[in-house]
Amino acid sequence: MGGIKRWPQDKVFSEYIRTRDNWTCQRCQKYYNPEEPNKRMGLHCSHYYGRGKWSVRFDPDNAVALCYGCHRYLGSNPADHLEFIQKRLGKEKFDRLIERKNIIAKRKDFLNKEFLNELKLMLENENS
Repeated sequence: MGGIKRWPQDKVFSEYIRTRDNWTCQRCQKYYNPEEPNKRMGLHCSHYYGRGKWSVRFDPDNAVALCYGCHRYLGSNPADHLEFIQKRLGKEKFDRLIERKNIIAKRKDFLNKEFLNELKLMLENENS
């Protein structure tokens, strides 16, 4: 939960995940009102495979909205985190996520204006 640079693409992707998950922690179901700027920061875009794995950094199956407490808990309890993500995705989707995680990807594939625009379109579609 720190140490890796956040790019504009990360900000848009985080907003997309939290919007997709209805501004609700997917573990404890606590709702965060996106209209309250000081509260919305308490809901994180949590990655199962860390943001250093470029092939799945912006993969919606690899990210979920979690409150600070649930994010910390799952980050400190790998077995529970694995069980949580497997239950959320199901075996088949989780196995495909593992395959995508093992693909070699470079940040230049994602840190460009075209990809940023794709993410903005995903967010826009989620908001409509």
